[in-house]
Amino acid sequence: MSALKFSYKKPEETGIDSVWITNFLDRLEHCHLPMHSFILMKDDSIVAETYYAPYTADTQHRMFSITKSFVSVAIGLLAKEGRLTLDDFIISYFPEKLNDITPSPYLTEMTIRDMLTMTSCHAKTTYKAPGCTDWVGSFFTTAPSHAPGTTFSYDTSATHTLCALVEKLTGMKLLDYMRAKFLDDIGFSKDAYVIEAPGGESLGGSGLMCTPMDLLRFIYVISKNGCLDGKQILPESYIKAATSKQSDTYGKSATWEEMQGYGYQFWMTSHSGYACYGMGGQYALVYPEKNIIVVTTADTQGRQGGTQLIYDAFYQEIYDKIGVEIVPAVPSCNLEQYLKTRSLFYVQGGNTSPIVERIKGVRYEMDVNPMGFKWVSLSVDKYDGTFDYETDKGVFSLPFSIQSNQVVEFPHYRYKACTSGAFLDTNTFLIKAHIIDECVGNLFIQLVFKGNDVTVMMRKFEETMFTEFDGFICGHRS
Repeated sequence: MSALKFSYKKPEETGIDSVWITNFLDRLEHCHLPMHSFILMKDDSIVAETYYAPYTADTQHRMFSITKSFVSVAIGLLAKEGRLTLDDFIISYFPEKLNDITPSPYLTEMTIRDMLTMTSCHAKTTYKAPGCTDWVGSFFTTAPSHAPGTTFSYDTSATHTLCALVEKLTGMKLLDYMRAKFLDDIGFSKDAYVIEAPGGESLGGSGLMCTPMDLLRFIYVISKNGCLDGKQILPESYIKAATSKQSDTYGKSATWEEMQGYGYQFWMTSHSGYACYGMGGQYALVYPEKNIIVVTTADTQGRQGGTQLIYDAFYQEIYDKIGVEIVPAVPSCNLEQYLKTRSLFYVQGGNTSPIVERIKGVRYEMDVNPMGFKWVSLSVDKYDGTFDYETDKGVFSLPFSIQSNQVVEFPHYRYKACTSGAFLDTNTFLIKAHIIDECVGNLFIQLVFKGNDVTVMMRKFEETMFTEFDGFICGHRS
């Protein structure tokens, strides 16, 4: 079987107006929703593909909980090989993790199936407790909250433990096992990988690093129930079950799409679809009724309802119009040029202010604060600038561009970032940093100058790091 190579068609050839696609993306950009990539497939052909600079087609992206769907498929493959069954008790595979404690009946009753359907005995992820280093062990030593197999509760430690099970039974890393079974055959990137947990096992709940096209190849095979080129490369019955509703999510979810149900590490969606879903807008969506696949990468962290916004915009601007509205024979916009010019948004505002020379390079000594900032300084020129500061971790400088993004290495953390800044008014300067690495997130640093004082408001939208960039601090001209 040769690697998956998809054909490309103009949207109009598949009943989609090009302007619907631009309207969809414009709608998200108008809301300043940070999109990173978008691929639309209709009738097995790609009709739109774009990457928001500095992202490119070859940029590996953190896929977060989409990793869970990969773990599910690995479990399905092991079941097909007869190396486990979904009704096996998980505790039987990890007796060494009990630490001589007598397990709760709820723990001993829990099956692999319960974990796949997010109906484990835990109400939340167990390894996020402070100081936890044995993430798999925490799953077995944390006191259960309820009987397994009864109610949906999103528990990433369940998936992480299933990933550890895959690696224990195969003696291979999760992605290596899946490469040998089918990923290499479909052309999945050779340099894709899964971040490791403190214990050395793959971070099965959220660690996948790969390209959007890798996701398309993966979900395309899933959409065909595991059959490709007449060969059944994944177990059909398992894939059908995995992408069908197995547990009810209505009472536990905050958005309409997440209320539709859950399969085996796949989400159900409205419009009779299903999804691989990762935090921040990582999506691989399948809509069988109209033979559509959508792949997105994004960073909606900090935007309440941001992921639902992607769904709503897609349904209203594209999906619901297919087969209802007349599509022109000639494309109604230059879609190709439009898709080539997408980029991450930057801070909108001015590049100068009457106070720019007065504050340039001035060190402001900060009041004692829990974030550990000792002093800050802002320098702004016509096209770029720097935010200099000292914390308990050292002295740092964060460069940024004005009216564009600058790709930098974020100080101390050493993650790749896109930074921009601008004056919002005479006395207010805002810096925005998109973190675009194994860590994905965004930070805002706003400085408001008043006389000889500055107030700095910082907000960070990232899961575990950058904690010093969250809160208010005040300083005085030294």
